[in-house]
Amino acid sequence: MASVAHSQRAIPRLVTTFNISSLLVKRAFNSSCVRPYARIVHSYVANYSTVVPSISEQDVVERYKDKLDKLMKEKGADTIDELKQHYKDDILRLRQNEKLAPQFKAQRDDSAAALPRIPKIPKGNAIRTLSSYVDVGKLSQHEEIRDIELIWRARHAHDPFSLCATLDVETFERIRSNAQAYPMFILPLPRVVGAVETNEAKGGTEMHFVQWTFPEKNTTHCLLTSLLEYKLHTEFARPHTTLIFHSELAGSRGVVLLNGTVEKDMNISPADAQLLVLTLQKFYNSDPKGITEPYEREKALRRRMLLDLFKSGAGFDVKDLIREAEMAD
Repeated sequence: MASVAHSQRAIPRLVTTFNISSLLVKRAFNSSCVRPYARIVHSYVANYSTVVPSISEQDVVERYKDKLDKLMKEKGADTIDELKQHYKDDILRLRQNEKLAPQFKAQRDDSAAALPRIPKIPKGNAIRTLSSYVDVGKLSQHEEIRDIELIWRARHAHDPFSLCATLDVETFERIRSNAQAYPMFILPLPRVVGAVETNEAKGGTEMHFVQWTFPEKNTTHCLLTSLLEYKLHTEFARPHTTLIFHSELAGSRGVVLLNGTVEKDMNISPADAQLLVLTLQKFYNSDPKGITEPYEREKALRRRMLLDLFKSGAGFDVKDLIREAEMAD
């Protein structure tokens, strides 16, 4: 597939900024559409460490060798074991806290269940439609899609953690249709584990949770959250990347506008987010109907099957997902 900046089929020229309210995120993760997928998602969360290689104690020692050597000199220790002995009480206290963690989690879950139901967000309050970013009337006066695209990109080009793009209506309808049929999925993100400078780096894969919501007629949201974040915070997990599709101009100008943001404090770079969006396209901008070319049809059928298997919770294999995501289009 071509780079994100030059993709013609789906979401080109990713370059946008907005802050979706925490209330909206909580509504998304507490929505009824989550429940059918809960068992599936939790099964992948529980086995998360089998997807991304775990870091051994030796890896930690090698990575922080200089700092550990300095600390050993300060404490008069000759070995790591002697240093551990010096911090024995601190280590014991931390381990006791770990044992208490499930109890605290249970208390948090109980208190969360006791909270009143989150009220429905009034229209125009937290949901940011196209008019939140531009004067829709003036923008719609431009007859050339190229002009609309340039204005839209200029509106969001100031923030390096922003994303924006334009889509043709056919592409958007295909993505939206698949999103409605498959509102949840997971995507792989390649990661390098280990020390690159010593040529000991190993390839790993980090899994990310995809959730689609449809708060308004002309507004579609796509939330991307790492499974590690979901494992730690469940329904209170914060998305690291949020995309908003605006279809107000679809009928009059044949264009759909996309904007989004990458959270700066979530250990996800804009490049990581763009790669996830490209992978997202592979599965959601794909429809075997009407494809006659054998190779393309087979590819579309494989991707549709992965969506179906994940939705059903039976027979889905993460290895097949990673293999398909790594295939070039």
